[in-house]
Amino acid sequence: MLLKCAMIILHRTGRYSLFASVFILMLQVAVVTGQNKKGGVTVSYESGFGSSRVARFTNANSFPVRVEFSYHGTKMHGSGEASGKDAVFVAANYFATYGGHGVSITSVRISGVMRSD
Repeated sequence: MLLKCAMIILHRTGRYSLFASVFILMLQVAVVTGQNKKGGVTVSYESGFGSSRVARFTNANSFPVRVEFSYHGTKMHGSGEASGKDAVFVAANYFATYGGHGVSITSVRISGVMRSD
């Protein structure tokens, strides 16, 4: 009797575990799909002119995009902080840099990627 009850509990628990696993997987797919709207564009940082640091936007898509982003950094002339919003055009399978013209980039956060055919 105890073994039969244990088997029923395991069978029901296993079914609920399967449903929970599928639900979590669906949530993860939804998150990844949401991120794909910004997909194909990555940001890296490299030394620019002198001691400045530029952000490099790399577009892995087969179409050009307009990347909107916010940035933080320091002003190259003086030690004041710099922050703001801007956008760059990045050709298909290519890259664009931002910074070096008065701003040394500390961090960038992409807020949108739009197809620019």
